[in-house]
Amino acid sequence: MAPCMCFSFMKPVMIILLISIFATCCITSSFFAIILFLVFIIIPIVFRYSPSLQRGMIFLNYVRIPAVVNYSHPENYGIKGANNFYIKTFDNITLGVWHILPGNLLKKYDEDKSSYERLLSNGEPIVIYMHGNSGTRANEHRVQLYHVLQKINCHVIAVDYRSYADSTDVEVSESGVVSDAMEVFKWTHERANGSPIFGWGHSLGTGISAHAYSLLEKEGLYPNGLILEAPFTKMSDEIREYPLTKIHRMLPWFEFFIIEPVVENNIIFDTETNLMNTKMPILILHAKDDVVIPYKLGEKLYTHLLKTRQNAKTEIVLYDQHYKYGHKYICKDEELGNRTWKFIQDSLENSSQ
Repeated sequence: MAPCMCFSFMKPVMIILLISIFATCCITSSFFAIILFLVFIIIPIVFRYSPSLQRGMIFLNYVRIPAVVNYSHPENYGIKGANNFYIKTFDNITLGVWHILPGNLLKKYDEDKSSYERLLSNGEPIVIYMHGNSGTRANEHRVQLYHVLQKINCHVIAVDYRSYADSTDVEVSESGVVSDAMEVFKWTHERANGSPIFGWGHSLGTGISAHAYSLLEKEGLYPNGLILEAPFTKMSDEIREYPLTKIHRMLPWFEFFIIEPVVENNIIFDTETNLMNTKMPILILHAKDDVVIPYKLGEKLYTHLLKTRQNAKTEIVLYDQHYKYGHKYICKDEELGNRTWKFIQDSLENSSQ
């Protein structure tokens, strides 16, 4: 009798247990179904029909690291011989800029801020630094690069485009940031009095600098050279390679929802086309362990430029993975100063021939 009573008692318990398991499976399945629906349907739709979201995700101008920066005091960030100032553009945009003196001028002029602008005509090479998306001119890896350039006796002009840092906060666009880069070059050129001017773009800054400097050449203003650190061929190629789009690439509607709207929103940054037939010497630097912009895009750009710039100097340096430079730490290369100085000297020698 006892075994029968026990069996009778267990029967409803098992039924309840099975119902609970089934319910849990249904809830779990529903949860994953909702997640999949959001990731593969809702997010692509929202992205396609939201130009502001597209701009925000590409430019990341709202990301401020460090969050609080005293731009008036670059020395707070370990930079000697630096002056904070502002450039007013033709369309009434104010751009925040740091001017960092060459190492050979530090001893005499470090504290003499009033002489900084005049010293741009002293003869030392001038490097205009155009950073990538997110952050400001005060980011640590950017400051490390300023030190490298300062040690090889170059002026550094580091600019924050419109909507970044303490520059005028307006809607960001490719045409806007490209215009800013051109304005900074023209401002520098007017004061350089023949001192050589080079551009240095990193990441998104490679697309900005390539577009801006190609337009400058068309206006008859010729930069002495351009250094592209971690460049891409065009924005659409970079989006296809970006790690966060990996799960969407398998979808048949990827191009329609992700790529096409960005192009329609005029965020193109077609560096391949922009640099075709340009005359300025170009140096490409890319780390093989860069997961943000794969080095194969840098190689592809290099190959393209060799074919389309037959009489112009084009070089590439690829860094092996064991260096662990990734996307933004090529500045740690102990030979970077020497590489840069050699490129500058070779470019100037070629231009004088």
